[in-house]
Amino acid sequence: MEETHRENRFKVVMIGPENSGKSALVNAIFGRNISRVSEVGGTTKNPVRKFWGRLKYGRSKRHPKMVNVMFVDLGGLFAGEKRSPVMVGRVLERTYKEIEDADLIIHVIDGEKGLLKSFEKIHHNLKFRYQKPIIVVINKCDLLDAEGREELKRYVEDRLDNRCIFTSAVTYEGIPDLINTIINILKKY
Repeated sequence: MEETHRENRFKVVMIGPENSGKSALVNAIFGRNISRVSEVGGTTKNPVRKFWGRLKYGRSKRHPKMVNVMFVDLGGLFAGEKRSPVMVGRVLERTYKEIEDADLIIHVIDGEKGLLKSFEKIHHNLKFRYQKPIIVVINKCDLLDAEGREELKRYVEDRLDNRCIFTSAVTYEGIPDLINTIINILKKY
């Protein structure tokens, strides 16, 4: 029974530190307010799930398979380099359960703050422990100049051994690239 359930769904989770723009990115992807956005860290405590749509996947054109795609906006695990005061007990357990059940992880980095050491460790742990695809997003790119972007991109890609996508939930820059990357991963699924 579990196998049938897994065949019919594809879960995408958004992880990152507090105020990296995870909720704003979810809102930009959906084109409307799904998650509450605030300057106050820890606004998203419990996972926010939203059905994205029913899509074809796989290579078969004659008998295409369909999958329900679900996005899950998770609360920030860290506030800077310190553990988030919100992420304790059952809230933390639910967050890690969502990550464990995910098919794809989107690791959101705050472009202004860069890659936090705590999230570099989490990224590598998730990559090797769960063996799931991870998309690295450098958000708030509208606040970076060209030189700052290039420097941050080189650093992040070197440290995480992952290609990066620049996004801005304010200007929608990179949102189509992010959506296409998700769909391309889904096609290989």
